[in-house]
Amino acid sequence: LYPCPKGSRVHRAFVKSSGGKEQFPFLLDPNTGVSMYESSDIVNYLFQEYGERSKPTFGILESNLVTGWVPTIIRAGGGMSLWNGALPNPPQKLLELYSNNHFARLVREALCELELPYILWNTGKGSLNCSKLKQISGSTQVPLVDPNTGIQIVPYLFANYNSNRCRFSYQLSSCSLH
Repeated sequence: LYPCPKGSRVHRAFVKSSGGKEQFPFLLDPNTGVSMYESSDIVNYLFQEYGERSKPTFGILESNLVTGWVPTIIRAGGGMSLWNGALPNPPQKLLELYSNNHFARLVREALCELELPYILWNTGKGSLNCSKLKQISGSTQVPLVDPNTGIQIVPYLFANYNSNRCRFSYQLSSCSLH
């Protein structure tokens, strides 16, 4: 995933040059050469190309307002704009986010604000990635692993990928810089 917050210095330009406009989400499938915008089109494409069904299960497209915009509004647009202290260059290796619950949203927001590209490993119940996460962290609850340092979680992101190097405090309901 290549986050494209407002004020992005890197990834928005790539989307514009690849697809012709700065619109998000943008999917680029290197397996088929397909690129596209619009959430519903992307979901339908993924189910047709990689799913056993030709159409997504009921509720995936219909839940966009509740699962996408309501949390964004409640969190006052968290994750939508580039953090003013974000480092200008991404780390050498992509960070890895293991996502299995709603707390991973806070991590995704931090990654977006810091414009840090990452690999997303879905770790829902029954996922093969669950055992990989447990092996790495000793738990299925820790969502982030930085292969550059081996350290995990949100405060670490702001402590190490923030040019201001300010002290960061993390709360489940919000993230704030002190």
